[in-house]
Amino acid sequence: MASAKLPPRQKMINMMYLVLTAMLAMNISKEVLDQFVLLDADLGRSELAHHVRTSSEYAVFEASALNVPAKFKLPLERAHRAGAAADSLVAYIEEMKVLAIAEAEGLERGEVLLKSRDGRDSIMALEKVEAKDDRDALAHLFVGSEPGDPKDGAYTAKELKQRVSAYRDELKTMVPPKDDRLLASLDVLFDLGDRRDASGTLNNWESLCFYEVPLVAGIATLSKLQADIRSAENDVVRALYRSVNGDSHAFTDLMSAVIPQSNYITVGDSFRADVFLAAYDAGNLPVIELALEGAHIDTNTMEVVGPKASVPVGRDGLGKLRLPGSVAGMQEREGIIRFKGVNGEEKKRFRTSFQVARPELVVSPTKMNVLYRHVENPIEISVPGFAADKVSPRIDNGILIRTREGWVAKPGSGGKALVSVTVELADGSKKSMPPVEFRVKDLPPPVVVCFKRKSTDTKVKKSELGPEQGLRAVLEGTAFDEPWTVTRYKVVLVRAGSITELVNRGNAFSPEVEQLLEKAKPGDQIYIEEIKARLTKAPDSPERNLAAIALRVIPG
Repeated sequence: MASAKLPPRQKMINMMYLVLTAMLAMNISKEVLDQFVLLDADLGRSELAHHVRTSSEYAVFEASALNVPAKFKLPLERAHRAGAAADSLVAYIEEMKVLAIAEAEGLERGEVLLKSRDGRDSIMALEKVEAKDDRDALAHLFVGSEPGDPKDGAYTAKELKQRVSAYRDELKTMVPPKDDRLLASLDVLFDLGDRRDASGTLNNWESLCFYEVPLVAGIATLSKLQADIRSAENDVVRALYRSVNGDSHAFTDLMSAVIPQSNYITVGDSFRADVFLAAYDAGNLPVIELALEGAHIDTNTMEVVGPKASVPVGRDGLGKLRLPGSVAGMQEREGIIRFKGVNGEEKKRFRTSFQVARPELVVSPTKMNVLYRHVENPIEISVPGFAADKVSPRIDNGILIRTREGWVAKPGSGGKALVSVTVELADGSKKSMPPVEFRVKDLPPPVVVCFKRKSTDTKVKKSELGPEQGLRAVLEGTAFDEPWTVTRYKVVLVRAGSITELVNRGNAFSPEVEQLLEKAKPGDQIYIEEIKARLTKAPDSPERNLAAIALRVIPG
């Protein structure tokens, strides 16, 4: 790979070229010219080796593009563009060699071109050229009579310089981002600026390479350019392939993974899960850090700030995350996964959440699903596997009210009510659950209490008639403790066949009733009848008829 730091072999070739060029100022012997011939042959082999390696790179690149076109197609197109530019420039330089040898040898162009064993065009071997030390051919063809102002035109040193510079600049546009080293190596490899000769005189690149330079030295210069062009092509093609595939993480093993959207489904629902291949490297296991309570992830540094814990990782590359379900409700956790990537340590953030529910035994008396009118009926509405905020209930007869403890149902006048639920699935869609049917009834009537006696009692002492303040309606035999208010009743006193009746409004005794009760004597009968009451908190509820109380006054 070409770079600012050249390999030893390239350094040796460059040094030989500089030494041999410096000797041109001296009387050039046959041995020196022969060294240029050897150098040119070596450079030719170097150019061919680069070309063969690049062909292999193209084959790998094309196979990858065939398998994963979305990933490799565009980089491969750029690589082919680099190859086409290199082919064009190498062919251009090859034509300059043909023209130079033909000029020096006094031959026609066709006489310089030969056929190789495989049938391709090939230039006359430099060792067979007689005019190896000719100094006029290169200067005449490529530079002109004024070295300080090289001539323009096709197949001149000036046009060659322009073409090489354009090739370098085009390759630089294909270099992947952040590959500064390759950009620098291209600038070093194709440095065609003015420089000083052995005498210290500043000269342009064209005259230094081709003005009054022996033919073999000029041909070797052209061969070196060809080798450098192929080397740069190889570097860019490899860099383009690495830009797509080089940063991919290497893995040694594959496993199947199934991640369900929910581990709980209901009848009629569908089990939904993502199934994919998970890769891991048994020799490059990750390090997993879990952020504990009170900690968070710094999005800039991707570090856990605050208390953290290590998650053990098995040989299968899986972190064995175990979290206690100590608090009921939705729990969320996050952390960092560290692993060695191709560019050093890399970090990935992860998040997870889970629902913690209290263990409960649910026993439903299916024949006692009853809602009572005119009162708040506390009910629990939940769907296993779904958080409370994902559950939306409704009732078709009455209203549902959310409370701190759960839900309250207030049914209407109908004889039944259906409570149904819609749940939100993991993908955001809605699903209706089968409804639950409730019977709707009135609360059972309360029991009337007067003088600490109920309808089942038959006697009352004379002394117990005084302190009572009125009638009370008490609800018995039910979990509801809704207060009732007596609205009216009739008090009847029977003494020796004489009957006195008084109608009382409200639950408290009126003054007339109090006076009547004070006159009661042992042997008298007291009847409290036609008792009516309604729910205290529901003044619009219907009045209920309550059981009468019949008491005989006894001494005491």
